[in-house]
Amino acid sequence: MKVLLVESSRFHQIMISQIFNNEGLVVRIVNSSDEAIMVLEEETMDFICTAYHLPDGFDGIKLARQIRNNPDTKDTPVILLTSNDIDQSFDYAYDSGITEIYNRSDINALSKNLKTSIQNKRNEINARVLFIEDSKTVARHMIKQMESMKISVRHFYSADTAFKAFKKSPKEYDLIITDLLVEGRLNGMGFIREIRKLYPDRSKLPILVVSGYDDTPRRIELLRMGANDYIVKPIIREELSARLSNLITTKQLFDQVKIQQEQLFQLAMTDQLTGLYNRHSLAQLLPKYFSHSVRYSSPLSLLVLDIDHFKHINDSYGHSRGDDVLRKFGQLIIENFRSEDLTARYGGEEFIVLMANSPVQNAHKKAEELRKHIATHLIEGLKITISIGVSSADSQTSFDELFNQADSALYHAKESGRNQTVIYPVNSIEV
Repeated sequence: MKVLLVESSRFHQIMISQIFNNEGLVVRIVNSSDEAIMVLEEETMDFICTAYHLPDGFDGIKLARQIRNNPDTKDTPVILLTSNDIDQSFDYAYDSGITEIYNRSDINALSKNLKTSIQNKRNEINARVLFIEDSKTVARHMIKQMESMKISVRHFYSADTAFKAFKKSPKEYDLIITDLLVEGRLNGMGFIREIRKLYPDRSKLPILVVSGYDDTPRRIELLRMGANDYIVKPIIREELSARLSNLITTKQLFDQVKIQQEQLFQLAMTDQLTGLYNRHSLAQLLPKYFSHSVRYSSPLSLLVLDIDHFKHINDSYGHSRGDDVLRKFGQLIIENFRSEDLTARYGGEEFIVLMANSPVQNAHKKAEELRKHIATHLIEGLKITISIGVSSADSQTSFDELFNQADSALYHAKESGRNQTVIYPVNSIEV
């Protein structure tokens, strides 16, 4: 990318050039407005940066007005640099075509905002767009521009076929662009209406409407229906670029925020040592299991598991080795139970498994399989055993009651010599 710097002061040429160079821009320096006009006739520039005071009777504002009057340079951003001795309103500067105004004493602001301007100018978005346009000429030009912005485009001539394809992979797209009048039974309005039934949240999937109509009532109706933006034909290249960039960037930022929220949620809900849920997460997770059990009259069983003599492991081998044992034990729990079972570290060396749609006999069988596996294998090079208490819920049982019952069975297993599984009420099944 190239920038034309119009500046007669050698000191400011060096200082301002360095800012552009730091952002990877190639800088062409001229001293006057006449030289600037000559360069612009020969070369295409991505930015123009001009001082307010110029040595040839021009100033930066007059230069900007001349740049705007040239069809080849009318869309090029023009940055005006002013000095401390200038104290006036610059409304007329913006009217003349100046894009942004910076004081030389605040070069940091120029450097900071330049990064954003360059990113927008480069327009490398890396997104996927579903595009509906039945005019081959319009479609060809828009696809070419989007691909130059690193946007992957899937083009359809009709909204009917586009909607069928969308339903197969709705999460594939960052943006939908549709003409208002297209081939087939479904027009642009109908397509938007169907999309918004599936994706009512506009931040998750933005829609840009393209149309030759430029009447206010139609735009308002489309926005109410679920469109995020509206662009009128003939399409100006820079306007399309800016609207695409705004819509896709906003959508991707929302996606990033959602991912971060999910990550924070997982951090708050997960025991970092074992990867299981933690005790605090149960308040949010348990109601779903119990309501499902009541609604479908399905059995719900709870296992409370405890590593025998765990204090001895910490005292004899150190807490780091004890953490290794807990981590491996958590992994074994995950591997030996179903994904629909709720597995959590309840505290210390105590763990729970809430088994959905599982009668107590099945829960007992799974508990015994895990207990025997651990008893016959070394865990992190150590011989350990576990004790397990099992209880089962009916529609009137709360989690606290279910836990207390399983915990009571666990206590009995401990008192009876450890390394065994006991079902509540005790002695209901021989172990």
